[in-house]
Amino acid sequence: MIYMIQRIQSLWLLLAATATAATFFLPVYRATTQAGVQQNLLVGSNFLLMLVGAFLVVVPFVAIFFFKKRPQQKQFIWLSLLVQLVFIVLIWTEATRFTTGQEFKQESYFFGAIMPVVSIVFLVLAYRGIRHDEKLLKEMDRLR
Repeated sequence: MIYMIQRIQSLWLLLAATATAATFFLPVYRATTQAGVQQNLLVGSNFLLMLVGAFLVVVPFVAIFFFKKRPQQKQFIWLSLLVQLVFIVLIWTEATRFTTGQEFKQESYFFGAIMPVVSIVFLVLAYRGIRHDEKLLKEMDRLR
C-alpha cells in the first residue's frame, strides 16, 4: 500500500479525480440577466452531467489500486480520457441550452469548465509515469 502512494502516477490520478470532483462545487457557466441577477450552471443541476462527472471521479481513483497491473491501469486512463472529452462536450451543450431563449447581459464559462481540461493534463501525466515505469522494468529485465 505504501509503494502505491510513492509512485508519481498515483498522485497524478488522485489529482485528476480531485479536479473532476471540483466541477461539482464550482460553477461551470455563469450568466448575468439584464436585471443584474447571476445564474450559475452547476454539474449537479443536470442528471447526465452529474452521472458522467461521478464516473470520472471514480475511475481514476480506482485506477490507483491497480498499481501492480499497469496494462489495466493504462486502460482505465484511456477510458477516463475518452469520457472526459465527452464530458467537455456535454458541458458545452448544456451551457448552450442554458442560455437558449433568454437574454443575458453577460455570459461566460467559469472555473468549473476548466477542471475537465486540468484533469486531462493530470491523466496524461499519469500515463507517462506508467510508461516510464514499464521502460524501467524492461531495462532491469534486460540487465539480468
